[in-house]
Amino acid sequence: MRVLISNPPAYFHDPYRHFIQAGSRWSFSFYTKKPKEKSKHYLPYPFFIGYSSSLLKRDLEKVEVKALDACALDFDEESFIHYIENYKPDLLVVEVPTISFPFVIKMLEKISGIINCKIALAGSHVTALSKEIMNEYPFIDYILIGEYELTLKELVNNLFNGIEIKNIKGLVYRNGKSIIDNGRRELLTNLDYLPFPDREDLPIECYHDFEIVGEPCIQMWSTRGCPFNCIFCVERQVIYASPLYRKRDPIKVVDEMEFCLKKYNAKQIYFDDETMTVDRKHVRAISEEIIKRKLDIPWACMADITIDMETLNFMSKSGCVGIKFGIETISNETLKTINKKFIDLRKAEKLVKWCKERGIWTHATYMVGLPGDTAKNILATLDFAKKLKTDSIQVSIATPFPGTPFFELAEKMVGLFLMIGHCLMEQIILF
Repeated sequence: MRVLISNPPAYFHDPYRHFIQAGSRWSFSFYTKKPKEKSKHYLPYPFFIGYSSSLLKRDLEKVEVKALDACALDFDEESFIHYIENYKPDLLVVEVPTISFPFVIKMLEKISGIINCKIALAGSHVTALSKEIMNEYPFIDYILIGEYELTLKELVNNLFNGIEIKNIKGLVYRNGKSIIDNGRRELLTNLDYLPFPDREDLPIECYHDFEIVGEPCIQMWSTRGCPFNCIFCVERQVIYASPLYRKRDPIKVVDEMEFCLKKYNAKQIYFDDETMTVDRKHVRAISEEIIKRKLDIPWACMADITIDMETLNFMSKSGCVGIKFGIETISNETLKTINKKFIDLRKAEKLVKWCKERGIWTHATYMVGLPGDTAKNILATLDFAKKLKTDSIQVSIATPFPGTPFFELAEKMVGLFLMIGHCLMEQIILF
């Protein structure tokens, strides 16, 4: 049995429009200057694909498994289809994002007519809309819900050994004309059960994020989940659908750092956790283990503004060279609406000051267009961003992705506006 676990192509129809998909906190696209331009740009490592690949390779030795990041390799639709024709998988797994779903689904329909293989979809978009997608697209055989490594392993094992799939949690599938939803699988609490993610099929030089001191900069996770409840967060609200915050053993985290240093000659590590520093003991234990081993590898992380000075000192001594943190907006009303009440601008100012004193790069993220935003609030937020003087900033357009409370709020607002518009039209007609 052959299994191909994939990130969709970077290009569909338009050779100038490049899609960022699996691995990103939210999917988006950008335009290149030249057709299929192979330039270095932000590209996150697709962790669920990488962990799924390494898990299947470790535990299902008789199954041939391949991971393919067609996005990182700058494949277009034709290249992707050609690859699949040559590989001939029995099961094709595709992590499908919201941004390119209309293109990917048409491509998969084409593939289903060319190659005799089962097709499984994964990712936040299909997690949020699983039954609608299964109803509309009969060529899709399975949908893997949320955090899918264990679900995929069980599915592949059962298909390979001819075992029924009716008891596999986290799976939506067809039974004749019926669509069966087995319900969500409980989140994996022992993250150390998983092997290190696959970095052979998914080469490290393909991925770029928060590279401060050198390349290759290898992306890692030390935790999963987030105890906060921001309404726009796709991972927290859709993939995990839980506030459960899970941590790897700090010793095993540093084992992976050391492995990446020796095996791949890593020049930097970037921890792309949702928030690595929310558990002070965890990040301090990692820092202490790095110091104990005298491991000379600079590292950076996604953090939050609640870090205290003592923790930051541990991080700095162990080689931390950069942190990212979200502020989003300075409007207290908007922060309440999006459930990010812990933001304190004075804490943000202190954190930036502490980081500058320790030579740690700071990167703050902001959003425009959040619920309750006004032109005045947005301009005030941008003005604050300039005054804060972080080393870099990121300003994103707030986007309501399916499955998030933000999406539900947007749907209600659209419905309200339509209703108001209809009432106004009736009044005009009556007048």
